[in-house]
Amino acid sequence: MKKKYLLLMTGLLAACTLFGCGKKESDVSTEASSEGTDSEITGYLVDDAAQYVTLGTYKGMDVEKPVYTVSDDEVAMEIDNTLYEYSTVETVDRAAQNGDLITADITAVVEGESDPTLEEEDYTIELGYAEFGEDFDQQLIGSKAGDAREFSCAFGEDTWYEEWIDQTVDFNVTVNAVEELILPEYTDEFVTDTLGYDSKEAFETALREELEAGYEEQSSDETRENAILTAMDGCEFNGYPDALYDSCADAVNENYASFADIYGLSVDELYEAYDMTQDDVEAEIMDTVNRRLFISAICQAEGLTVTQSEYQAYLDSQYPDYGYEDSQSFEEDYGKDYLMWMLYEDKAAT
Repeated sequence: MKKKYLLLMTGLLAACTLFGCGKKESDVSTEASSEGTDSEITGYLVDDAAQYVTLGTYKGMDVEKPVYTVSDDEVAMEIDNTLYEYSTVETVDRAAQNGDLITADITAVVEGESDPTLEEEDYTIELGYAEFGEDFDQQLIGSKAGDAREFSCAFGEDTWYEEWIDQTVDFNVTVNAVEELILPEYTDEFVTDTLGYDSKEAFETALREELEAGYEEQSSDETRENAILTAMDGCEFNGYPDALYDSCADAVNENYASFADIYGLSVDELYEAYDMTQDDVEAEIMDTVNRRLFISAICQAEGLTVTQSEYQAYLDSQYPDYGYEDSQSFEEDYGKDYLMWMLYEDKAAT
């Protein structure tokens, strides 16, 4: 459906595509830090952004809003997930079946290599979940505690392990234990006594409403992102401060370096796994630079600022959604620069 969408009347997407581009004193204002007062925070927007970007239309745009509906299958999946959360396990003296948990010592070596790419002791695997692929799970169905199995699996593009893409991996697996996953029976009694709902119908209604709320938030986020991209398409960009480019380039490169480290890869290996080139990285840097210029230009044109109290209120409203126990640890992990730009995007839409 089409919806009349006023960019400055809605919150912009807190885009994870925006990296924490650091500020340089030559291109930004000095940050206010008066303690005990609700002072304006400065030092983040690009000074005189209008000299680098000519704004086009950013109000009253027609932007398509995605519409999502909750299916009965999705509700059923949430019910299954809830039952799984309250499941118990019981060690069994029988052959492993699909759905069982096995605890095993696992060594995996990419064919043709000598060093293990995976070496784990007492690693728990749910057969049927296909963490290491469906073929891997099938090789272990029928195994018992004490069994040792050697086999190979060929992996394609859909494996979770980047270094296994289009590779054959040799496995050595020793099964230490087989456990049966026991789910509670989905009854009114379970829903009432354990989950605190009056009936299964009430629980399912609550699940549906929660899913609908999530879809509405997703739809709003996508609409906001479409709006900002559409507005940026109508702008003319005329260069950028060198320091802004350098800081954004550093942040993008550092982000990929951190991502590669998680998977035990070099940056070049990560790029190869995702079929990325330096041109792709450069395009991402420039997208970030231009987005910062665009937001700066809107904030300056509209006289939008952020105060100390607004920033703290923003932290307090966001950290629970990110799974943090307090705003301080949330800020430490994400960085004030990144969070300030998220807030500027929200401020630009109010």
